[in-house]
Amino acid sequence: MPLLLGLRLAARRPRRVALGAASAAITVSGIVAVLNAHQRINSQPFAGPDALSNPVADRLDQTMLVITVMIGTLASINAIFIVWATMLDARRSSAVVRALGASPRQLTSALVAAQAIPVLLGTLLGLPGGMLLFTAVRHGGSVTLPNPLWLAAVLLGTVVLIPALTIFPARVGARRSLAEVLQAEAA
Repeated sequence: MPLLLGLRLAARRPRRVALGAASAAITVSGIVAVLNAHQRINSQPFAGPDALSNPVADRLDQTMLVITVMIGTLASINAIFIVWATMLDARRSSAVVRALGASPRQLTSALVAAQAIPVLLGTLLGLPGGMLLFTAVRHGGSVTLPNPLWLAAVLLGTVVLIPALTIFPARVGARRSLAEVLQAEAA
């Protein structure tokens, strides 16, 4: 039942689904591009256990780490605000669904599912997007693919973490009093 409610919430707000998918795609694209750059820097001839430390490569690694943390933080905040707006828009219909027998837990799961659908779509679009972004910035040439385990970690982490961040705002919205919500909307 929560998945069906989540699909209904997502279908009623296609622009919000597009925003969530775009947010996830941009996040994954940025992180994949950073992983590509990191792989390229570490595959240079001056890299290796016997090579001297290259201060430029070290500085680039630090800069890319900062950029990756910033991208992840912005995506997390964006996901929380998207689910908060979805919860506010769906107050009345959620109250009706709860009045018909759905529990707050089922409603919370529905809101998380409504967020997970676009995140999955955006994550799948973000992988080739990151490759294209890195290729465009390099102005063509060969692209060294990052470690497949790192790519899998990014994809799985995005699909799991962003919906997990939405649990708290969804739970807060699902716990509101039915009478309060229905009276506020009628006035």
